[in-house]
Amino acid sequence: MRAIPRRRPLYSACNEDTRSELRALLPAPGDTVVCVCGGGGRVLSLLGSSAERFLAVDRRPAQLCSLELKAAALDALSYTAFRAFLGVDDGCERLDAYRSLRASLSRPARRYWDARPRLLRGGPLYAGRTETWLARFAAWLRRAGCFEWPERCFAARDLEEQREVLARSRAHVERAEQGFALFLSPVLAWLATQDPSFLRSSQGAVGRCLYRRFLAWGDRHLFRESFLLRLIYSGRYEPQGPLPLYLTREGHERARKQLGRLVLRCADLADVPARLPAVGPIKWSLSDIGGWMGARRFQALVSSLAAVSPPGSRIAWRNLAAQRALPARAPLRRLDALCAALDRDDASVFYRFEVAEVCEPSASSSSAFWSSRRPEARSTARADASGSDLARSS
Repeated sequence: MRAIPRRRPLYSACNEDTRSELRALLPAPGDTVVCVCGGGGRVLSLLGSSAERFLAVDRRPAQLCSLELKAAALDALSYTAFRAFLGVDDGCERLDAYRSLRASLSRPARRYWDARPRLLRGGPLYAGRTETWLARFAAWLRRAGCFEWPERCFAARDLEEQREVLARSRAHVERAEQGFALFLSPVLAWLATQDPSFLRSSQGAVGRCLYRRFLAWGDRHLFRESFLLRLIYSGRYEPQGPLPLYLTREGHERARKQLGRLVLRCADLADVPARLPAVGPIKWSLSDIGGWMGARRFQALVSSLAAVSPPGSRIAWRNLAAQRALPARAPLRRLDALCAALDRDDASVFYRFEVAEVCEPSASSSSAFWSSRRPEARSTARADASGSDLARSS
């Protein structure tokens, strides 16, 4: 078993609007959903759908430790206590709550969180390096005097009022663009977050590109409709504002009922297809992993996923700066109208969507991975014991 890393997770909050993934993938009874773990929020939000099986996969053990703790809290705590433990609300002795959850975690996850009481006190939702960096970045922009106008946009009652605020604040808006261009330059952003997607971007002016997407989004949507914008501006979600699905009361209850169907596996996504069941469509939620690898490697990965997926399966991913298109020869059909609708409606502001459907029969694969699962059993999410860094020890 590999050693649990010393660093905090790269991601801990959810910066993606999972409502878009639900529209893209249409998880249905009998489906298998495979989801890149990341901060775990998208996994738990997708878990509220009606799919038969859910697999969260990540090659970073810290990300799976973060998800395992959230899943244990989801299973054991009431909705109000769950929000407070994660950090959305105040009024929680989080170390006491952690001690009540600790026994339900795998041994590696216990070791990981036992060594990080400071992260627990601040709320596991905000423990990630990216979230910490965003909070510091926004604080710097406020101190520099170029990030004062967003609060007036958050308070706008309608789009007309928000557009007026942006027009009156044009000088500050332009100064903020310069700040984004500097601090979201590929090298500086990578040094802060250790996220290779910035270095491997196909667009050198990443900050300027993303900032202009943000302004275009703000011309069509209210700032207060995006939990990501609030996270960027203040370093935290607004407790009374929009939240990721699993942090809403309905999303909490729906995901809680499905926890017994969730498996966690520490692996490279390229190693997953050979272990998937041979029955039912597979819905792949790949997040923005295209930014973590070169274009050829990403297209080879998508081709391999399509090759093991029955017709009717879907693959969805997000493009941040690097634009990753469909492989030319893969048995995939791009859902153009759906992609355009998701680009228009997604509350994550900065991303561009790709959604494709498998349109030809493909090779079947082994069902051994799921042979020991009992989807109907209700229990906290568990680690896959075959090759996982989060396998439970007897």
